[in-house]
Amino acid sequence: MYRIVCESYINYMNDFTQCDKDNFRYKIMLPFKLLLDLEQYRKEKEKTTLTYKKLEHFIWAIKESIEDYPNFKAFLWTLESRGIKGKYYGVLTEEELKEQMKILNMFLRLAYWN
Repeated sequence: MYRIVCESYINYMNDFTQCDKDNFRYKIMLPFKLLLDLEQYRKEKEKTTLTYKKLEHFIWAIKESIEDYPNFKAFLWTLESRGIKGKYYGVLTEEELKEQMKILNMFLRLAYWN
């Protein structure tokens, strides 16, 4: 599950050209890059960066919405096994969260996986 999400994330982000870097859907997925590099995740956690807070807030939100997205359960388990647990920081808007959830759901349905 974790590998599918990581590879899908890379494919998704590669779909954006240089001129698309201001795209809302591109920007909201930037914090997910921390999932690809757990050492970077730890560094950002120590510094409590905004990128770290956004990822943690998202993970907290999907835990809170698990009844709406039951296929996130296995993914959450793989994150927790890596020490990524989620925490509410209040740094994401409802619109950002909903869009991130839609995109993650596409990843889990293999829409961006080769």
